[in-house]
Amino acid sequence: MMLSMPDEQQSETPLGDLLPSYVTRVLAKNGVHSVEGVKRAYPNELLKMHGIAMLRFRQIEAVFFPGQTFTPAQVLSPLRHISGASLNEPLSPVTVRALARGGITSVEQLQAMKPKDLLKIQGLGVIKLREIERVFF
Repeated sequence: MMLSMPDEQQSETPLGDLLPSYVTRVLAKNGVHSVEGVKRAYPNELLKMHGIAMLRFRQIEAVFFPGQTFTPAQVLSPLRHISGASLNEPLSPVTVRALARGGITSVEQLQAMKPKDLLKIQGLGVIKLREIERVFF
């Protein structure tokens, strides 16, 4: 009598047309080729993958985890402007965000600061300081 052994390597379900093709390509570049692979990577490993931002993450979530919404601890805002900041137009969005982190959202606040104090703000280095000087001083 021969006993049948369960197949240790069960076949995995290919992604096929479940997701938009560009999302499937991004997953494949990150080594995920199956439905089971997506489910194993959800949520944290998916969010760490190169090319998976929140838009693609939500597309994956809608297909494989309907009704579920994972909210990561920190999501960087894709907004280019800081709400209420009068510095939005003359300065680059990256510089405006760095200034806002330091509590500076107006021209008056900016002009009251000394360059050495501006350089203490996280993310504001010499290049951004030169941009501020070109625009305001």
